[in-house]
Amino acid sequence: MKRKNPNSVKKAAYTGFIVLVSCLALLLTDCKNQSMAPDMAYSPDDNTLLVSCSPVSGGTGTSVALMISVMGNKKEITSFGLEMTFDPAVFKYQSTRKSDLTESWAAVDGNEASPGLVIIGGFMGSGTPVPAGSSGSLAIVNIEVIYDGNDDGFSRQILIENYKDDIGGMKPEPASVAFTFNK
Repeated sequence: MKRKNPNSVKKAAYTGFIVLVSCLALLLTDCKNQSMAPDMAYSPDDNTLLVSCSPVSGGTGTSVALMISVMGNKKEITSFGLEMTFDPAVFKYQSTRKSDLTESWAAVDGNEASPGLVIIGGFMGSGTPVPAGSSGSLAIVNIEVIYDGNDDGFSRQILIENYKDDIGGMKPEPASVAFTFNK
């Protein structure tokens, strides 16, 4: 009987763990989870950036809060940048503000570069850095549903991508969340 190499068993277990963590991260980005904040155990090796929304559906005039969160960042965060994209025929950008992990920071803001594209960033200044291994939110972006057509029940993806500064290299990229239009 041939014995398995202990290193191949460890590698297979590690690969299985990575697949499990990736699947859980994808589940968190699915906006059907009514909670805005990721609420699960994490490993310091997660190094994940997520986007979630509240509410998950609505009609014309609905205000939607999009939370950009980290889970198990590998390094301290003192500045960050990213792009958020969405369908400008359905949503209109409103504002960006600090959240729990960046409350003491000098600035967290967004700039609408073009309809459907918002550049989001922040820097700590004399505030407190986000420690490695953190779980929480960096920013909250507010958008409004402006679509006024007769279609009902369709979904649109909202993406975050092009991570810069201290969040560069975090996964998944892009991260997305779905919002469903209901009259």
